[in-house]
Amino acid sequence: MDHIKVLKRAWEITWNYRALWIFGIIIALVTAGGSPNNPGNPGNRGDIPAQYEFHGEDWPFWRDFQPPEIPSEVFGVAIGVVVAIVAALVCFGLLVSIAFAIARYVSETALIRMVDDYEETGEKRRIRDGFRLGWSRGAWRLFLINLVIDLPTTVVFIILFLLPIALITLSAIALDRGSIAIALGIVGIVAGVGLIFLAIFLAIVVGVVLALLKHFFRRTCVLENLGVFDAIRDGFDVVKRHLKDAVIMELIMIGLGLALALLMIPVAILLLILGIVVIAPVALVVGGLAAFLGGPVMWILAAIFGIPLLILVMGAPLLFLNGLIEVFKSSTWTLTYRELRALEGMQVEPAALDTPELD
Repeated sequence: MDHIKVLKRAWEITWNYRALWIFGIIIALVTAGGSPNNPGNPGNRGDIPAQYEFHGEDWPFWRDFQPPEIPSEVFGVAIGVVVAIVAALVCFGLLVSIAFAIARYVSETALIRMVDDYEETGEKRRIRDGFRLGWSRGAWRLFLINLVIDLPTTVVFIILFLLPIALITLSAIALDRGSIAIALGIVGIVAGVGLIFLAIFLAIVVGVVLALLKHFFRRTCVLENLGVFDAIRDGFDVVKRHLKDAVIMELIMIGLGLALALLMIPVAILLLILGIVVIAPVALVVGGLAAFLGGPVMWILAAIFGIPLLILVMGAPLLFLNGLIEVFKSSTWTLTYRELRALEGMQVEPAALDTPELD
C-alpha cells in the first residue's frame, strides 16, 4: 500500500470537502478534555512577612464572634435544597454526557460513510445528508464496540494497578514488625513500584494496539453493515492479513499527531496574546463604566465580559483546527481500509486465473 498517497488523498478530501468540517468540529468539541490546573500549596506561608499575617485574636470582632444558632427546621430545609441541587447537577451532567455521546458517534459514522461514498461516487454530500447517514444503527454499534472493548479493559487495568498498591501498603505496614519483616517490606515496596511501572507500560502498549484495531472495527461495522462482534472479528482479520501496512500507518499517524501537538503550542500562545489584545479594551471600558460602583464590582464585571471573549477568541480557532485534524484522521483510516480491501480483491483474481479447469 502506498501510505503517502493515502495521506495526500486524505488531506485533499479534508480541505476540499467542507461539509465534513462540521462533523470533525463536533467530534473535537465533545471529546475535548483537560485536567485542572494545580494552584500550588496555598497553605505554605513561609514567605509572608510577619506583619502581614492574620491573627484572629487581634480582632475584637473575631474574638467575640459567636456563630448564630440555626433552627433544626431551617437546617433540614437547607440540607434538602443542597441534595436537590446536587441531584439536579448529576441529572444535568448525565443528560449532557448522553447528548455528547450521541453527537460523537453520529459524527464518526457520518465521516466514515461520507468519505467512502465520495470515493465511490465522487459526489459531495450536504451537511443534512451527513446527519442522515450518521443517524443509523452503525452509530449505536460504534458505541457498543467501544463499550465491549473499553469496559473489561478498564476493569482489568484497575485490578492491575490496585494489586501493586496493595502490596506496597502491606509492605509499608510490615516495616514495623521486626528485622525480617523490614527486609520483606522493602522487597515488597520495590516489587510493587516495579509492577506499577510495568502496568503503565502495558497500558500504553495495549492502548496503542486497541487504538489501531478500533479504526478497522469501526469501518468494518459501518461500511460492511455488520454487528458488533462480527465487526470486531472481521476487522481483526483485516489487520492480521495486512499487519505491516496497518502498523506503518499507525506509526505515521502517531508521528503526525505528536508533530501537530507541538505545532499547536505556539498557535495557542499566539491566540492567547491575540485574545488579551482584543479583550483588554473591552475589559477597560466595562471596568470604567462600573468604576462608580467601586470595590471589587468593577473587576467582577470586567471578568464577566472579558473571560468569555477570551475563551471565544482562543477556543474558536483551536476548535476549528482540531476539527480539521479529526476529519483528516478519520479520512486517512477510511481510505486505508478501502485500500487494504482493494488489495485483497487484487490478490484474489490471479489465484482464480491460475486454478486449473476440470474436464
